Amino acid sequence: MDATQTGPVIGVVCCQKSLDAYAIQSVNEFYLNAVKQFGANPVLLPGGSTEAELKQLLSLVDGVLLTGSHSNVAPYRYGATHEEAKKDEGRDALSFALIDFCIRQEVPILGICRGFQEMNVALGGSLHPKVHEVEGFQDHRESPLNDMALKYAPAHPVNISDNGTFAQWLAPLDNIQVNSLHGQGVNQLAPCLTVEAVAPDGLVEAFSLQAHPFFIGVQWHPEWQADKNHFSRILFDQFMISASDRRSLKDGNRVNW
Repeated sequence: MDATQTGPVIGVVCCQKSLDAYAIQSVNEFYLNAVKQFGANPVLLPGGSTEAELKQLLSLVDGVLLTGSHSNVAPYRYGATHEEAKKDEGRDALSFALIDFCIRQEVPILGICRGFQEMNVALGGSLHPKVHEVEGFQDHRESPLNDMALKYAPAHPVNISDNGTFAQWLAPLDNIQVNSLHGQGVNQLAPCLTVEAVAPDGLVEAFSLQAHPFFIGVQWHPEWQADKNHFSRILFDQFMISASDRRSLKDGNRVNW
C-alpha cells in the first residue's frame, strides 16, 4: 500500500474479563499487529456498547475482525445444555451483533478461532464443546508450554476444498500446514456456509459465505507472525483489499450506513 494513502479501518472485537477486581476490555496484540502489518488501522469495539454507540463506531470501520479467545460461546446459543465455565456473554452479544451487521451491510469480516465458531453459530450451526472427547477426532488443544514459537507452531495439515475461495488463492496447492489451539470445533456447519478447509480427522477448519464480498472464518491462528506465513499473507492481503474496496465505496458516498 502507498504510504501516502490512508489504510482501511478494521474494527477488532474486545473480550470482557476481570483482573484483580477490575473489569477489562481486552485484545491480544497479535491481532492488532497483524492488522497494522497489512496496512490497516485497528479500532477496538468494546462489549457493553449501546446500539447507538455501536452504530457510530461501525460507521467508521471498513472491515471487522473477530478474534480468538480463551472463552467459549454460551451453549444456549446453539441449543446445547452443558455447563460452560469459560463464558463471556458480553463478547457473545457484541460478536453476534457484528456478524449480523456485516452480513446486512456486506462489510468484510474475518473470524479467527472463537470468531470462526461465532460465525458458524450465528448462522445456525453448532459446536462440539470438547473436540478431543468426540470419537474419531484428534486433540486440537494448544500446548501448555509458554514458548509462543512452540505453542503456535504448525500442528497438522488442512486439505483445501476444490470448490472454495481458498482453492483459487492457493492453486495448485491442495493442503497447507496450520497451528492448532482450540478445544471446541464445528459440529454442524451452518447450511449457508461453504467448507474451505478440513483437518485430516474431518473437522471443518475454514469456511466462507460465498454470496458475501468477504466473510471468512478459520479455526487456526493466522495472526501469529502473519507476515512470515504464505497463506496468512494471502488471507490478510485479501481481507485488506476487500476492506479497501469498502472504504472506496464509502468515500464515494455510495454506501448508506
